[in-house]
Amino acid sequence: MREEEIIKMLQKLGLTKYESLAYITLLKLGTSKATDLTKESGIPHTRIYDVLSSLHRKGFVDIMHGTPRMYKPVNPELVFEKLKEEIISDIDAIKGALLELYKSIHGEDIPEIWTIHGFENTLERVEYIVRSARREVLINTPLEFLTLLKEEVRKRKNIIFVIVSNFDEIPEWLNKENVILAKSGGAPWLMGTWIIGDIDYALFFGALPKDRRKEKFYSFWGKSPKLIQNYMHWFYTMYFDNSDLIKPVEYEKLKKPFEIANIRTLITILKQTQLPKNIEVIGHFVDTREEATIKGKVIDYEYTSLTANITLVDENGKEWKVGGLGSYFEDVEGEKFILLE
Repeated sequence: MREEEIIKMLQKLGLTKYESLAYITLLKLGTSKATDLTKESGIPHTRIYDVLSSLHRKGFVDIMHGTPRMYKPVNPELVFEKLKEEIISDIDAIKGALLELYKSIHGEDIPEIWTIHGFENTLERVEYIVRSARREVLINTPLEFLTLLKEEVRKRKNIIFVIVSNFDEIPEWLNKENVILAKSGGAPWLMGTWIIGDIDYALFFGALPKDRRKEKFYSFWGKSPKLIQNYMHWFYTMYFDNSDLIKPVEYEKLKKPFEIANIRTLITILKQTQLPKNIEVIGHFVDTREEATIKGKVIDYEYTSLTANITLVDENGKEWKVGGLGSYFEDVEGEKFILLE
């Protein structure tokens, strides 16, 4: 990368042009005097001390006091790891504040559905779903589109993928312990593409576009837990359950504990291993709506096109029926399922 491009990127992160230039020059020279920096970088002598003091406050430069005063560049790995943490913290804080403002005006239960225009914009949204998921991603799509997600899927190792496609054989990049694969039952099951991340985001579109139609292509993007729980139900009952399992999860190789958002994903995993399994469920009691956290062992499950629940025996020996989001027949509505072993 050229130096001009690095300077522009550093400016985006809050450094001035002179600060960016001084830090880069220090990395080249190593520990240096201010006069040496001025000579090498071209920063005016009248500005160099203010620039270095500012870099010191921002954590990019250490000052070694003495005569003459020396300036040492901080290791970029340390600088940017700290900067990344600060940026993420700031983003989370402002996102939370703005979300509270949004909810105070619009409420929490309004389904959010948008139309996405253009194939490239659709692909960007799908990649975002894969990148941002914390627990699981459900995918039903032709292999042609799935292949476009190769790099994003390859990077994610700590979430579960449940993928339905028209496989002839298992691609090497999908042969991972955290991936469940099913071969679609035929053309009717590939009429639409669904990409669902946790209970946060979902995207749908129909047939893939021809090249000449990519700009006229449309997809639909949704963000609403109550809406997405229906999409998840549709994914399993319409697509996954009518397809042939060709690669189960490699449960013993998965790093524990790990979390699942959807009861049907949980049961799909439990079907591919042996019970009982230690679990922690976080959610609400169905009758009172009070918060519930229950630890115990899964000893059984029920899975049909209409119902999905697990039987959990807690640490005191009491049995609980636990369902997923929107449960009303069970004892507990589970919002987070944590497999502990």
